[in-house]
Amino acid sequence: MLRVARPVYRDLWVAQTRDNFDTEPDDRVVSQHLGYWDAIVRAVETNEFSELMGMAREAGGYQFSTGLDLASAIRRTVEATNMIEIALLEAPMEDTSPLEVVSEIADLRSMLVMAVVAGYNQALAKVEKSKPPQASEQLRAALLKNPSKYTTTELKQGEEIGPIYDQEIRFYAIEVGKLRVYNLLPSGRTITLSLLSENDVFFQWRAESSGLSCICAEAMAPSRVIGVSEKDLIDLLGNHPAAAVDVISNFARRLTESNVLIKDLMDNSINLRLYRTLLDLAREFGRASSGQNGALIDVSLTHQRLADMVGSNRVTVTRKMLELQKLGLVAGRGNGKIEILDLEALRNLTLAEQT
Repeated sequence: MLRVARPVYRDLWVAQTRDNFDTEPDDRVVSQHLGYWDAIVRAVETNEFSELMGMAREAGGYQFSTGLDLASAIRRTVEATNMIEIALLEAPMEDTSPLEVVSEIADLRSMLVMAVVAGYNQALAKVEKSKPPQASEQLRAALLKNPSKYTTTELKQGEEIGPIYDQEIRFYAIEVGKLRVYNLLPSGRTITLSLLSENDVFFQWRAESSGLSCICAEAMAPSRVIGVSEKDLIDLLGNHPAAAVDVISNFARRLTESNVLIKDLMDNSINLRLYRTLLDLAREFGRASSGQNGALIDVSLTHQRLADMVGSNRVTVTRKMLELQKLGLVAGRGNGKIEILDLEALRNLTLAEQT
C-alpha cells in the first residue's frame, strides 16, 4: 500500500510547496523527500526503525541550521506525517486496507517527532559550545581570580555535598568530574534533578516551605567543586551585573525543575522514571559497547543508587531491572556497571509508557 501511494505523496508534496512558497521544487529536493518516504516503507515492512530515526535526527539538525524554531520543526514533522496519511487514503486500493497502514504511520508520529527534537537539540548544543563565555562562565573565571572568596572540595565517587541547615544560598561550580544534583525530600526519598559536568553550576538552598528538604549533590565520578557562600556571591555579583541575571535565571530554572520533577514523581509510573533515567545516564556516561545500538554506562550503579535517583525503593528497581533483562534491553557487566543493549528499543518503550 505504501509503495502504491508513493506518487500520490509526491504530487501532494509538490503542490504544497508551490502553494506555500510560490516556487517549483527542484528534482534534488523532491528526491530527498521521496527517500524519506522509502525509509518509512522499509521501517514499516521490516519493523527496523534505526535508518528512519537517523534521517529524522538529520532533518532536525537541518531545520535548526535554517533558523527554524523548535516548535515549527515539530509542526512540520507532524504535517509531513499527516500528508503521508492523506496520500494513503487517496491512493488506489489494494488488498491491504489503507486505514491499517494509516494506523501504523500514526504510531510512528511520536517517534519521528522525538528524533527530530533530538537532532535539533544536538545541533543547538554544538552551537552553544562555540559561543563566547556565558555569564556563569565569566563568574567562575572571576571566582578563580579571588581564592579567598571560595572553597574547594574534592569528592570521591559516591561522596556527597550534603544538606544545609540554614537559610543561606550556596553557589557551586564544577571544575572536574560529574555530579548528580538531587532533591532530598522530607520523606527521605530522593529524586534526581540533573546530571552536571565540568563548567556547569548549581545552587543549594533549603526550601521547606515548598515541600522540599534540600538540594544536594553526589559525585558520579571523582570531582572537584568550588563553593561560594551567599555573602561572597553577593559581593561578586555586584561587580558582574550580567552574571547576576544569569544566576537568578539559573536559580529560577532549578526551582521550576524541582517542582516539575516532584509532579513527575507523583503522576508517572516507576517504569517511565527508570527508563528516562537509564537513557540520561547512557547519554552522560555511555561509551561504545558490544551491541550495535547499545551503550555501557561507565559508572558504578547499584540498584539502591538507581532507586535513589528515581524516587523509589531498591526492591522495586531490582524487579524492574530484571524485567528489562528478560526483554533483552539491559545486562549487568560487573563492578555495578549496566549495559543498555538496545537504546532505540528502550526509547520506544519509554514512548509507549508515556501514552
